[in-house]
Amino acid sequence: MGRSRRAGEGATLLLGLIAVAAAAFVAGTSGFGFGLLATPLLLALGFSLPFVITVNLLISVATRVAVAYRLREHVHPGHAALLVGGAIPGLYLGTRTLGAVDDDLLETVAGAVVMVAAALLAARRAAAAETHAGASAAAGFLGGFLGTTTSLIGVPPALLLTRAGVVASAFFADLAVYFVAAGAAGLALLVHADQFSSEALFPAFALWLPAVLVANRLGTSVGLRLPQERFRLLALGVAFAAGAATVATA
Repeated sequence: MGRSRRAGEGATLLLGLIAVAAAAFVAGTSGFGFGLLATPLLLALGFSLPFVITVNLLISVATRVAVAYRLREHVHPGHAALLVGGAIPGLYLGTRTLGAVDDDLLETVAGAVVMVAAALLAARRAAAAETHAGASAAAGFLGGFLGTTTSLIGVPPALLLTRAGVVASAFFADLAVYFVAAGAAGLALLVHADQFSSEALFPAFALWLPAVLVANRLGTSVGLRLPQERFRLLALGVAFAAGAATVATA
């Protein structure tokens, strides 16, 4: 019985590895989208929402450190600071919500948010729009709140930067700084609120990290060199379908 249970857990971890590696490649290629794909896929595999939030934040921080350093010359410090500063209160509010609201309800909300976010990103207007400081702070706040309730920390900032029409290098750089700083703050707040999943840290994160780093690096290299529109729309379509499946099975 114990051996069968361990085999089942091992198979689930292997499927989780495949899911997060695929999501990391998409995130590397598009500059965003790890949570969009990883959240519904991991929930469908039976991982709990606190586990998914913890491991997604850990992976987001780990994969984006190298990207932030690699593209450091393209970072807009003021813009990144507004996103991160806005995220802190959102992250805190999210940890309070995670501990107070039923997990099944949050899973349903997570799936719905994935669907809406994917549709909004796919249907963005082609014309660039000016980004104001208040909009950046608000996007950071919403991203922080989603980060510690559904792990979709990058969706509002990605929407903002996409709508602003920033060049690819700046898009990747600003989001990478945001993911590292806001993700680290989110993990600290999860620990403080006793919502941090130790199982997500070990064995999952420890086992998944090497493959995730390779997949993310490959994706980033592809994303900085090739036109992304068709691939981006395909990834968002997959995310929308995964979100719909999460809502249906929550």
